[in-house]
Amino acid sequence: MGSLPFKITPFLIAVILILRLHLPAFGAAITDMRFWSAPDHSRVVLDLTEPVQYESSSQENPPQCQVELTGISSLPKKTELELTDKYLLKITLTDLGKGKARLVLHQKTPLQAIIFLLKPHLDKPHRLVIDLIDVGQTRKEQEERQKHKEVRPRGTKIVVLDPGHGGEDPGAVGLRKTLEKDVVLKVGEKTLHLLNQQKEMKAFLTRKGDYFIPLEERVRIAREYGADLFISLHADGSFNPQVRGASVYCLSLSGASDQAAKLLADKENMSNILGGATLKPASLSKDPNLNQILLDLMQNNSMKESFRFAELSLDELKEVHSLKYPSYRQANFIVLRTPDIPSVLVEMAFITNKEDERLLNQSGFQEKIAKNLFNAILKYFK
Repeated sequence: MGSLPFKITPFLIAVILILRLHLPAFGAAITDMRFWSAPDHSRVVLDLTEPVQYESSSQENPPQCQVELTGISSLPKKTELELTDKYLLKITLTDLGKGKARLVLHQKTPLQAIIFLLKPHLDKPHRLVIDLIDVGQTRKEQEERQKHKEVRPRGTKIVVLDPGHGGEDPGAVGLRKTLEKDVVLKVGEKTLHLLNQQKEMKAFLTRKGDYFIPLEERVRIAREYGADLFISLHADGSFNPQVRGASVYCLSLSGASDQAAKLLADKENMSNILGGATLKPASLSKDPNLNQILLDLMQNNSMKESFRFAELSLDELKEVHSLKYPSYRQANFIVLRTPDIPSVLVEMAFITNKEDERLLNQSGFQEKIAKNLFNAILKYFK
């Protein structure tokens, strides 16, 4: 039996056109384009509905980084960003047709480009991250930190304050959209000011603005400064809006002190994924020149000192705010893995609690937290 003839009628063409209008476009939609500025690099992030293929190229005159994207279905509404930045003049995104687009980063000076894709995590979609790095500035900052370490007057104590999160990683978010990354930076700046008024003390911040630093790099910065004490500043979050209060955490090498501490450590350790980190091992234990016995002795001593400072800080914090826990808790926080530096993580309050969020937004409360941390630091070194 022969096959039936297939006729393309006007009705069939109409049906096909209607179906095409309602079918989703193939390829990835670029839904947003964002920018972050740091002292030694600039970061551009594209939000995507799915992964894309890309090829990059650079030129020096004029300095540009170009990224050719393949498999693109649509661009965001805003396709050009005019910038006031140390390294970038503007960013343009152009539709080349046939599912292709071109991202051009117009630079003030030639920079090293690092480009990578990030998979979805929590509320973050697929992302394409472009870091344009001033290698000379990075090296200069490292040398300056080393210089502070080498030329500090005898008896001077160095404190490194680490405002958590930043840039792509907002941290916990309050009911009124208060961002953890903003609050902890303000408290860090206030504590820094108080410490640097002391003659025999010098304090530094790991980050001075709204940009992300990988957790391991925060540890490395503290070590380059020759820190005698490292304090990571945070504001807690919970699905239960009734939970509130301050808490202090130390490192544990053998498991968390309780399930809540483990969950918090897991959350904080996810910062590298949310912030978009290219991981750089910074563990002192990976140094082949270090004797393992010496390393263990250093670790034991720094942990004992961490516990001592944690107790002092809890005594001070309870004067200004209620405590979630009366004693310090322990878990395996990446940012506390400094075998040679006493280190603690301070959760100042619960940003997800209505009253705590209100307090965290008050300059007066921020100053009280800073003052109490300052008092604990003075007692620790005396």
